[in-house]
Amino acid sequence: MAAHPAQDILAAFGSIRFLDEIPGGFFIYYAGGDEQIIYANQGILRMFQCSTLKEFRELTGNSFKGLVYSEDLDAVEDSIRKQIAVNQHDPDYAEYRIRRKDGSIRWVQNHGHFVHRESAGDVFYVFLGDTTDEKSQKQMRQKRILTEALDKADLAVKAKNDFLSHISHEMRTPLNAIFGFTTLAKTSLNDPNMAAEYLDQVETASRQLLDMITQALDVSALSSAAGSAQEECDLRGMLQEVYDFLLPQAKEKSIAFSLDCKRITHRGIYTNPKRLKQLILNLSNNAITYTNPGGSVDIILTEEKTLPDHHSLYHFEVKDTGIGIGEEFLERVFDPFSREKSSTLSGIHGIGLGLTIAKNIADMLGGTISVKTAVNKGSTFTVSLPFRVQPLPDVSGNKQPTGLLPNLRILLAEDNDINREIETELLERMGFLVDPVADGREALDRVEQAFPGDYDLIIMDLQMPIMDGWQVSAVIRKLSDPVLARIPIIALSANVGIRDRRRSLESGINVHLPKPMDLNVLLETIETITGPHIH
Repeated sequence: MAAHPAQDILAAFGSIRFLDEIPGGFFIYYAGGDEQIIYANQGILRMFQCSTLKEFRELTGNSFKGLVYSEDLDAVEDSIRKQIAVNQHDPDYAEYRIRRKDGSIRWVQNHGHFVHRESAGDVFYVFLGDTTDEKSQKQMRQKRILTEALDKADLAVKAKNDFLSHISHEMRTPLNAIFGFTTLAKTSLNDPNMAAEYLDQVETASRQLLDMITQALDVSALSSAAGSAQEECDLRGMLQEVYDFLLPQAKEKSIAFSLDCKRITHRGIYTNPKRLKQLILNLSNNAITYTNPGGSVDIILTEEKTLPDHHSLYHFEVKDTGIGIGEEFLERVFDPFSREKSSTLSGIHGIGLGLTIAKNIADMLGGTISVKTAVNKGSTFTVSLPFRVQPLPDVSGNKQPTGLLPNLRILLAEDNDINREIETELLERMGFLVDPVADGREALDRVEQAFPGDYDLIIMDLQMPIMDGWQVSAVIRKLSDPVLARIPIIALSANVGIRDRRRSLESGINVHLPKPMDLNVLLETIETITGPHIH
């Protein structure tokens, strides 16, 4: 009787006891007509928790397929088959799982060598290395990263959904007041005092709604801002403006409100004053809003040290004795669309973007913002910013108003009929002579046909038919008559983005003001830029 081909293989190895001493496992698999595991060393038996070769064969079905975890088998066989097809003389490599006697799963590395024999059948010589610890750790790391990413995504989606629900509620509240008090005002036309009270409520609700819209737009604008414009700025004067603006709100809640700017050397700096003022205003307003009556809010400015190249490091602290922030919410306090409590629970209205805007501005200005807080004890927000300082003595940017004179001649370009009517009436009540036009082409025609001195100022909407405000302004600046070409132009527009303001500057517009019109700001601007032109 002829010997089984497998016996020939073992005989060719001679004594193979030394294979029991090597690290890891080794087995020989015969892939001829009668497939079977010919040999397995002690390393393989330990790996599969078997005592004998017979027990190992029973566990695996005496086949290579029985070694591999069923979910990995197709991929492993396909990989090995492709490697053999490329070069059957090179070792093949694979990673897969095995199931041990107690049912546990282990990862192994397979380093195999395929031998093709025409008459006796193919043989695999395989070394197995146990990589469970390394593989498990890698899988756990990947799983943890994936879980954290999914958790963050879930939080972002939830926060966004909560925000949309919340902002819908918050915006409808002032809208409801606007519609309601407008109706009441209409029914009280025979009582001017009562109608005026209702209209005051309409104005308050309108400003509240405008503040929400402005915050939402600011988040979008700041996220795409390329940098900050460097202008002269009086730090102390700016903080005084913020303090004066919020003082009535603090007094109304009986909050002790203080401003400390004593610890600075250079009050004159170069920065983006609009954004810096917005940053301090947001933090200070937030502190007053979330501080209960009888509490305190302090704004503290400190110039810590002088840096190279005429720079100094400044710290802005806004301290309050308010409700504080919970530890769970603290890590998300600057995230957009996040709010610790809704207005229904807190009783405080707003869309919760003030701190997000503050963080974006601090980043844009090259600084940092941090918070220390305790529930029911208060919070301290600290903003650290480096600024290029102005030479001493300090340069104050405050200008005293020169005083408006009546009969200032204004060309008003506004395509919206209602806006044009309102703006015309308000300006005429202030003593100005207003010439209103409904589009950009008509505005340009009036200027081109005017004599020097016919107009002292142009107030220009930007989004208009036929010609927009930018185009009109650019043409005016190129007129041959130098007096007409130098007429001051104030842009009054809902286009308030950085690119819009830059385009206004490039078109020759003197000042770019946002809509809705703030009459006080407009009057101050008119005083500033038309003084020399008043007749």
